[in-house]
Amino acid sequence: MKETILMIAASEHDADMLYASGIFVPDPFITIKIGNVWHGLFSPLEIDRARKQSSLDEVHLDTPWREKANANGWEKGLSAVAAAFLKDRGVVEVLVPGHFPLRYANQLTNWGFQVKAAEDALFIERITKTETEIKHLAQAERLTKKAMQSAEQFIGESDIGADGILRHAAVAGKVKSKHLRSIIETYLIQHGAMPAHTIVACGRESADPHQVGHGFLRAHQPIIIDIFPRVLATGYWGDMTRTYVKGDVPSQVMKLYNTVKEGQEIGLGMVRDGVEGDLIHRTITGHFDQQGFKTGMIKGKQGGFFHGTGHGVGLEIHEAPRVSTGSGALKTGHVITIEPGLYYPGLGGIRLEDMVVVQPDGHINLTKHPCRLKID
Repeated sequence: MKETILMIAASEHDADMLYASGIFVPDPFITIKIGNVWHGLFSPLEIDRARKQSSLDEVHLDTPWREKANANGWEKGLSAVAAAFLKDRGVVEVLVPGHFPLRYANQLTNWGFQVKAAEDALFIERITKTETEIKHLAQAERLTKKAMQSAEQFIGESDIGADGILRHAAVAGKVKSKHLRSIIETYLIQHGAMPAHTIVACGRESADPHQVGHGFLRAHQPIIIDIFPRVLATGYWGDMTRTYVKGDVPSQVMKLYNTVKEGQEIGLGMVRDGVEGDLIHRTITGHFDQQGFKTGMIKGKQGGFFHGTGHGVGLEIHEAPRVSTGSGALKTGHVITIEPGLYYPGLGGIRLEDMVVVQPDGHINLTKHPCRLKID
C-alpha cells in the first residue's frame, strides 16, 4: 500500500500544497493522500470555492472532524482535525514534507501516529514540467521580458548629469535604483504579476549578486537588473537578468561582459537531455579561468564566479534541478536558468540569465530577449 501523505499549509505560500490542491488559499488547510485519492479538508469559508476550483479528488468540510477531535480531548488545531480524519480511516502512519511543523508532528506522535518526514522532494514529478506548466512559465517570462524592456527604455531616455548620475524627466532629482525598480514593478503589477525584491544594482553594488540596489544609477558603470515575478493567476515564476551600461563602457567592464556572455553561450549550447549540470558549471568556470577571471577572496571579499550556473523554475523561483557543483543530469521537460556571472569589488558585476526548457537535443529558450550592454 502506498504511503499516506499529509500536508498542512497555506497554498498561497507553499508550492507543494498548491501543486497538490490546485487552488490558492491564504490560510493553512489540510490535504491527505490515501492510496491514489487526494482529500482536502476546508473551513466553511473556503469549502464552496474549493469544491468548484480545486483539483482534489474529494473535498470535505472540516467542521465535523473538528468536533470529533474535540470529543477525543485533543488540543484544538489543524493537526487534531487531520488526526480525526485519519483515525476514522484507520491510518496510523503518515509521510509529511521535510518542512512540516514540529508542533504538529509532536502532537500527532502523542496521539499515537507514526510521522515520517520525506527525505527528498515530496513531489519528484514537479521537477519535470508538463506542457501546461511550460505555457505558464512562458507567460511569466513574456511579462518579465516586457518589464525588462521598460527598464531599457527608461535608461535610454535618461540623461547623464555633470556628476555622472542619471537624470530622467519622471524623477525629481537624481535617479536611484528605487526609481527604476518602481518602473519595472509597476508594469508587472499592472499585468497580473507580483515582483519580489527586483534587483537594480549599479557599480559597486553590482559586485554583490543579491544586492537589490539602493544607490544612484551612474553612467559608465554596470547596472545589473534581475527580474523574477510570480504570475498571480497561476503561481508560476519568470526569471531574467541583463546587465547594462549607460554611456561609455570601460574596457575592463567590456572584457568582463564579453567573457560572461561567452560563458552563457557555452552553457546554453550544452543544455540537452542527459547532460550533467555539474559539467555545464565546470565548463563555464574553466572558461572564466582561462580568460583570467579567477574566483576567490579579494581584499576580504568574494570575487569571480561564486554562485551556481542555474536552477529550476516553476511554482518556486528556486527549485530542482540545480546546475552547479555536484548536480545531476538534466532531463527533457526540466525548466532551468543559465545565469553565469563575474563580480569583483571595485569594478562591479556582470550577470546574464535566460530561462530554458531542456529538450532531447538542446533547449527551447523562453526568454527570447537579446543581450545588449551599451545603452546610449
